[in-house]
Amino acid sequence: MPLSAAPERLAPAYAGTKTDGHLRGAAERLLQAMRLVKRARFNAHERLEAKHVMSVAAFTFATVFEISLSLLPVVYGAGIAPEVRSFIDYAAIVTGLFLFGFGLVVGLANYQTRAVFLQRCAMDLANLAREMEIAMPLTAPELQEFRRRYHEIEARCPFNHSSVDLDRAMARNSDRAAVRKAKFSEALDIYGPYAIAALVYGGIWVTFWAMLKI
Repeated sequence: MPLSAAPERLAPAYAGTKTDGHLRGAAERLLQAMRLVKRARFNAHERLEAKHVMSVAAFTFATVFEISLSLLPVVYGAGIAPEVRSFIDYAAIVTGLFLFGFGLVVGLANYQTRAVFLQRCAMDLANLAREMEIAMPLTAPELQEFRRRYHEIEARCPFNHSSVDLDRAMARNSDRAAVRKAKFSEALDIYGPYAIAALVYGGIWVTFWAMLKI
């Protein structure tokens, strides 16, 4: 065989090996992205379900408080001073308005519906990742098809996970500090707004009552 023919026969084989390595790397990166987004969206589902339960509990507690406040002058009307009775009546009206606004905010947040969409998206990504694992190694057209299906599943979900969900998904179990930080951020997102609202609401009425007493 002439020496001039050797490079022509070896070049395609070398290029093919390089292409295969590039495809394997691209497939692994796509698979990692699927797994990360899947975990983040499962985390988002859990977080939004917890926010829904918390919002129902907070609304129920506030409703019971408003009804109890409204019934207080009726039950103890004779023994309540006029200025205290006026304060209670005003507080009951404002609490009713607060409940109306709270109900609108929670209704527009739509936690449970968002949680369901994100859960379905995560389950579809999990199925696609398993299918891709079985099919590997992939050819270029197959990899492109899996990439297309991945973006299609993402696009079907009208909601996205938050940075809190992504941080928890990226935290490795071996890194306890990162796990604790992610869980603390998640708890702050779930319970923080309700705790702040309760403190502000109670603080306003305590301040208003103190001003009346001056």
